[in-house]
Amino acid sequence: GIEESDEGFMKAARFGRVKNNLSMGFVGLPNVGKSTLTNLLAGAMHAEAANYPFCTIDPNEVICVVPDQKFKYLVECWKPPSIVPAVLKVVDIAGLIKGASEGAGLGNAFLSHIAAVDGIFHLVRAFDSDEVVHVDDSVDPIRDLDTIESELCLKDKATLEKVLDMEKERIRKEKGVAKSADVPLPDHIESAFKKCSDLLEANTPVQTGEFTGAEVDVIKDWGLI
Repeated sequence: GIEESDEGFMKAARFGRVKNNLSMGFVGLPNVGKSTLTNLLAGAMHAEAANYPFCTIDPNEVICVVPDQKFKYLVECWKPPSIVPAVLKVVDIAGLIKGASEGAGLGNAFLSHIAAVDGIFHLVRAFDSDEVVHVDDSVDPIRDLDTIESELCLKDKATLEKVLDMEKERIRKEKGVAKSADVPLPDHIESAFKKCSDLLEANTPVQTGEFTGAEVDVIKDWGLI
């Protein structure tokens, strides 16, 4: 199995979702190329790549076959009656802007779309073009990166505010006590909450923090981005 001491791997993989069908979402400001990249992955003009903010309203989904030379070799050797390659679902999520966590632009609906995927590809614009408008009127990749990360952290802060009540309600049900009863939280839940809260207050994504295995197990159920 994977040891806790394998820090490099654990940092990258411990918040991963173990499932057969994984999905990734393209995230970024409007007009950074999310729909264009989705089109390239699809091998056709699947999404409407247009030069105006919020072109994508409902997330466009593309199923991408994962290239695998070993898979091709096995198919050629065994010639199975059916061939089912590994695939990755990629979702083109509408562009976010500063204030999205408070409803600006297309708002919280799209932060929910981000929370629904297994991981995100963050696209940042670094090219100048008079033909492609920028929502902030200037190209600044560092600023744009900070804008999106800040909005994701603010969304997680709002989610985290409900976590303690959710955990206490779960414990009350497990113990069969009244809803008004004050119940103590296990140490690992308290510590996980404090670590997450401190990270988000510093505008730092939760997944970059240091957590024990027990803390990771509870954080996975909190619905954080």
